Amino acid sequence: MVTNGVVLVWLSTMAAGAFMFGTASRFGAPPAAIRNSRLPAPALLTHPMLTGGAFAVWLGFIITDDRAWAWVAVGLLAAGIGLGAFLFARTMKPEHVVVAEEPDEVVGNPVHVPYDVAEHEIPRPVVYGHGIFAAVTFTLVLLVALGVVD
Repeated sequence: MVTNGVVLVWLSTMAAGAFMFGTASRFGAPPAAIRNSRLPAPALLTHPMLTGGAFAVWLGFIITDDRAWAWVAVGLLAAGIGLGAFLFARTMKPEHVVVAEEPDEVVGNPVHVPYDVAEHEIPRPVVYGHGIFAAVTFTLVLLVALGVVD
């Protein structure tokens, strides 16, 4: 049954997302080790809320077998994936070195000092895998909602 397969793919996607979030936020690290990020906090919060909500709705579809639940999951998932694509574009932005200004010790003028951002701590295969699993999840959810597969 495809609906149960969707749950497995979706859980894999969420696991990769949780790993990326933990890596970028350096969860458990001392405050001095925390790095800046170019990713907007509202997007970082809303993306997992939309996709997690879609997962909960999908479970509602599995329990009730009412296609309306599947379509709500499609809508929430599409919004979450759109936000994820935005985060992906920001993470993979070519100019990966952000410039900070620090005062020169001798004359006190600002000097541009490069530093890396937190999202570049995430291994690239995990980023790509998360996106691929999300695309597969969306495709399967859409096919089930359309009634093409069960």
